[in-house]
Amino acid sequence: MATQEIKNVRLTFSTTQYLIFAVIGFVIWASGVVIVRVLGASFFDTSSILAVLYGVSVIVGVVIQFASPMLVRQAMKDTLIPLVFICGVALMLDGVAIGFTNVYSADTAMKVSVGGWLLWTFGTQLVITLFIVNRAHNS
Repeated sequence: MATQEIKNVRLTFSTTQYLIFAVIGFVIWASGVVIVRVLGASFFDTSSILAVLYGVSVIVGVVIQFASPMLVRQAMKDTLIPLVFICGVALMLDGVAIGFTNVYSADTAMKVSVGGWLLWTFGTQLVITLFIVNRAHNS
């Protein structure tokens, strides 16, 4: 069993930085809404095309992770908290949008497909973030 040194380092961010992270989360959420509205129900009802979208989400997640130091103005090793906050904001907006509005679609089946894709997208983003930030700490 490998032992790990526990580092007692806690980054602190200002209220303004958290507000910026929330705005970034909102922009990402709004971009997702636009993507879903442009692609439409036929795209999200076709399982083979939806599977491709799941794969593309992983690639986009890696790109976002490597762009995140510029986006949040932090070193790669310090992007975990900002990206968790950004993903959290976007996920909460998705939850409200899917549960209480028809912003994605009035069709329940499409909402389920979109919801699954969004959960997958943000879940993979968080896992990618953990791996890359961990690698940045160890290098």
